[in-house]
Amino acid sequence: MKKLLVAVDGSNASIHAANLAITIAQPLGAKVALVHVSPPTLMPGDVPLAPVAELREAELAHGLKVLEDVAAKMISRPAELVNLLGAPAEVIADLADAEGADLVVVGNKGRNAVSRVLLGSVADRLVHICKRPVLVVR
Repeated sequence: MKKLLVAVDGSNASIHAANLAITIAQPLGAKVALVHVSPPTLMPGDVPLAPVAELREAELAHGLKVLEDVAAKMISRPAELVNLLGAPAEVIADLADAEGADLVVVGNKGRNAVSRVLLGSVADRLVHICKRPVLVVR
């Protein structure tokens, strides 16, 4: 095992998943990358109140803050912070394939309960679409 991707959203479950990934990776000499994906705020047909470029910059800035906050709470510093935009489960699954990740680690409960009810959990979707092994941490 050489690389683990950990999907984080700043929730306690994702921090716990990140620390478990570090615990797994250290004896194996594997690298751990934290990944945060901001979902799109504009839906087709929406009229943006601010220019799209400014919205994307704000989403990326928020994602970077989440990554830095989670990294600060980890038992060991991750090798890489990856901050992306898009549909979280799909982007993480694609990144895992592109990076050749040996394992994708995700917490079982995200930060936003309302979107989980409406859209389904990222962890659930990731388990179904990711071609790489996925560890869901409780």
